[in-house]
Amino acid sequence: MWLTGKKTFLVTLTLAATYLVAGIGLLATGTINRLYFWPGWSIKGPKTRSDLSGFAADGPIVFYDHGHLISKRIAPQGGKLALLTDTLAAGLNSRVQCFVRETGQGFEVRLRNDPAVSVVPADSYPAPKKLLAVSDIEGNFKGFQELLRGAGVVDAQLNWVFGQGHLVLVGDFFDRGLNVTECLWLIYKLEQEAERAGGQVHFIVGNHERMNLTGHLKYVRRKYLRNADTLGVRYERWYGRETVLGQWLRTKNVVERIGHVVFVHGGISPQIVAEGLSLTQLNALARSSIDTSVAALTPQARRVTQPPGSPDWYRGLVLAEPREEQVAAVLHAYRATAMVVGHTPVERISRFYHGKVVAIDLPHQQRTDSGQPLQALWLENGIMSIIDSRGIITRVEE
Repeated sequence: MWLTGKKTFLVTLTLAATYLVAGIGLLATGTINRLYFWPGWSIKGPKTRSDLSGFAADGPIVFYDHGHLISKRIAPQGGKLALLTDTLAAGLNSRVQCFVRETGQGFEVRLRNDPAVSVVPADSYPAPKKLLAVSDIEGNFKGFQELLRGAGVVDAQLNWVFGQGHLVLVGDFFDRGLNVTECLWLIYKLEQEAERAGGQVHFIVGNHERMNLTGHLKYVRRKYLRNADTLGVRYERWYGRETVLGQWLRTKNVVERIGHVVFVHGGISPQIVAEGLSLTQLNALARSSIDTSVAALTPQARRVTQPPGSPDWYRGLVLAEPREEQVAAVLHAYRATAMVVGHTPVERISRFYHGKVVAIDLPHQQRTDSGQPLQALWLENGIMSIIDSRGIITRVEE
């Protein structure tokens, strides 16, 4: 019996070691994006695949320039890709065109007037009748639009049809994928259309948004660096304060409460709550820290805006580090009954701490590549469910 048990143990250990070594190798080459060890815990790699990406359709990148807007994009023209530059009048509802090579689809975006783009969103909202929450799309435009269409948020032409519903984007729309710019412009467009219909788009800043805004470009695909050369604009400037998208992103929150649910990319730790800051104060510090050097931040600002404990980086809730009573205290501090987080990968939408924490960072790119339906969190009349890109609704498992 002892020899049989020892043999079983050695076989299991060998298989586990083989899986680990092979998995790390696949991560290193970018062949896979995540290596799962058990449900709810994995290592995320730097790329979705070996990065052979290069010059491709992209943009527009739109700059403010002495009362005008300069738009630069790479788009099909005359059967080939061309650099297109336009000068637009700022403040007159100018429009730009966005083309998505992967779907062969284009859409038009109306630019906000200057005063509107600087408006900071609220951090607390009443609960809507319907709400869709998705995180960590990472430049996967094809999967993103399939999910939005399946859930009834947009129509085939990518127009908002969700009425007074709310769309909550829980961070990390940057990096790893090849359609980051297009995803951002679609969100920018839908935000305005939702407002006109009485609905709302919430864009929560994740750690990859912050990385791109602060010049940390470790996960940026080669495509963007090649396109930056063609556009004549260094990638570091694409989301600077002098650009439309850069200004827009700098207004966004890191945490919002909608009804009795808090939405945050990473999570709120007991240590953050101990700082005694309101949601408004947390968001204000997060925004101001984007364009402030870490050395110039106050000690409190460093604690609440920098990794690993900031709301856009913290992983402790999904890794079950705090005690349940600590999580309850966090929710009580922000008058919430549940917290929805992305950032930490899970195989399926999962509840932790008896439903007090819901994790929604799913392998969207892998599912898109394999033809599987994507999933997101669906709230209707306060009831949490899962909805997929076919519109099928199922329950969230414990």
